[in-house]
Amino acid sequence: MALIVSVIDEPRSARLANAMLFLAWLALASALCWSETVWRDEVRALSLALQGDNFAAMLRQLQGEGHPALWYILLRAAYVIVGSPVVLKIVALTIAAAAAYLLVFRLKLPLPIMLLSLFSSFSIFDYAAMSRNYGISMLVVFLIVLSWERGVRNGILLGFLFALLANTNVHSVVLVGGFLAYWFFDLVLARPRPRLSAYRAFVTAAAIAAVGVVLCVMTVYPTFNDAGQNDLADKNFALLVLSAFTAASSYFMAFYPDRVLELVVADPSLARIFASLMAVLIYGSLLGLTNRRPAMFAAALVLLGLSLLFTLVYPGSYRHQALWLVFMIAITALTQPPRAGLADVAGTEAASVVVKIGRLCFMILLALQVASGIERVHQFLFTDMPLSRAQDLGSFIESRPDLKDAIIMADPDYLVEALPYYVSNRTYLLREKRFGAIVHYTRNARLSLSLADILQTARQLQQSEHAPVVILLSQRLDRIAAPVSLRESYNWLLSLTPEDISAFRSETTLVKRFGPVAGSDETFDAYLLK
Repeated sequence: MALIVSVIDEPRSARLANAMLFLAWLALASALCWSETVWRDEVRALSLALQGDNFAAMLRQLQGEGHPALWYILLRAAYVIVGSPVVLKIVALTIAAAAAYLLVFRLKLPLPIMLLSLFSSFSIFDYAAMSRNYGISMLVVFLIVLSWERGVRNGILLGFLFALLANTNVHSVVLVGGFLAYWFFDLVLARPRPRLSAYRAFVTAAAIAAVGVVLCVMTVYPTFNDAGQNDLADKNFALLVLSAFTAASSYFMAFYPDRVLELVVADPSLARIFASLMAVLIYGSLLGLTNRRPAMFAAALVLLGLSLLFTLVYPGSYRHQALWLVFMIAITALTQPPRAGLADVAGTEAASVVVKIGRLCFMILLALQVASGIERVHQFLFTDMPLSRAQDLGSFIESRPDLKDAIIMADPDYLVEALPYYVSNRTYLLREKRFGAIVHYTRNARLSLSLADILQTARQLQQSEHAPVVILLSQRLDRIAAPVSLRESYNWLLSLTPEDISAFRSETTLVKRFGPVAGSDETFDAYLLK
C-alpha cells in the first residue's frame, strides 16, 4: 500500500496539479491507444499467448520465440477473464497507467524531468498505445526505485523485482545489470563501510536476479527466429566490440524526431552533424550524475551494454533504445535528496557546473522525445494514416460474404500476423508452406520466391481446400516494368518479371488497393484468385 499512496506531507495544491497532469496523460495515452490500429508485432504476441490448451502448453511452445514469458503470461491471464483480443490494449494501457502514476506521484524527480518524461513519445505512445512488452519494463523499473528508497534495502524484494525485470524483454537484462552495478559501487565506495548485512542483501538480490536471467535465457534460446539476429559472419568481432564502446551514441539516433531523421537520411553531411550532437547529449547526460559516481558508472554501463546488444545480437529500434532513458530517469530519482522540491531544476544539492550542464543535456534529450510524442499525436489523431491496414482489410473481408471462408496469404508473410485481431479467416505462410499466423524468421525457409511461386501455391491451396484464396502483396505490380529482385524482411527475396506479373494479373482480380501507412510497411494490394 505504501508504494501507491501519495506523500502525505506534500502540499494539497501540488497533489492537485499532479492529479491534473496524470489525467491529461491518461486522456492522451488512451486516445492514442484506442485510435491505433494494431500491427503485426502486437498481435503476434497475443497469438503466441493463446497457443496451447493451458499455460504450461503455451510456455512450451513459446520457447525460442525471442522474448521471455512475462508479457505472454499476462496476456493469457487477461484473455481467460475477458475472452476478447481487446485485452491486448487493456493490459498495455493499464501497465502504462500504473507506471505514469508512479512517475507523477511517487518518484522524487525535478519537475522539468518529470514533465518531459511523462509526455515523451515512449511514455504516451511506444510504452502505452503500442501494445508491446516494453511498458512493463518501465513499471518494474519504477517499482525498483520505490523499493530502493524505503530505507534498508530488502535483498529478497529487490531480487524478485530484478528477476521480473529480466523477464520483460531481453534488453531489460542489461538494466538489471545496471541496478546491480549501482548497488555494488555504492557499497564499495561508501564511507564509512556499510555493515555486513548490507553486503548480504546485495548478494541475495544478485542471486535471485541471476535466477531470473537464467530463466529468461532458457525461454529465449535457442531461438527459431535465427534470421532476426545480427549476422556476424565474416565480421571482425573485436572491431564490432570496439565500435560499440567508442561510438555508443550512434546506436541511439532514434532519439531524434522523425523529421530530423528524414534530414539525416537525405544528407550524409547532416548525418555526421546530428550524430555528433547526439553524442554530446548522451555523454553529457552522464555528467549530470558526476556527484553520484555509482550512478554515473551504472548509467554508462547500461549505455555500453545496450550498444553491445545492438551490435552483436539484435538491432535496436526506438522502443529498445528508450530503455536507457527509463534507466536514467530511475537513477536520477534514486540520487535525488530525500526531500527534493518539485520546482528544483538542477537538484537541491550544491551541484557543480558540470552536474548542471549534464542535467541540461538530459532535459534536452527528453525534450526531443516530447517532440517525437507530438509527431505521434498528430500522426495518429489528426491524419487518416494508420500504423497498419489490417483493420481496413478486416472490414473489407467482413463486407464480402463470398470471402467469409477465404484463405489469406501474403508476401511478405508477416502481413498476415495482424489479421487474427480483426478476422477469423485462416492464413497461410508462403515461405514456410504451412497454415498459421506466427511467422518463424528462420533461415530454414523458402528464402527466395517468385510471383510464379506465389500463384502456383495459391492455386494448389484453392484446389485442395476448396476455398477462395486472397493474396496480399506489398508491391504495386502496375509500377514494375522490368525484372527486379527485392529484399524483404531479414533475408527474404522476391523476384518479379513482366511475364510473371502478366500471368498473375490474368489469373487474379485486384479487389482492393489500400492506402499509405505511417510507421510501418503494412499496406498492400488484395487480389482474389479466379
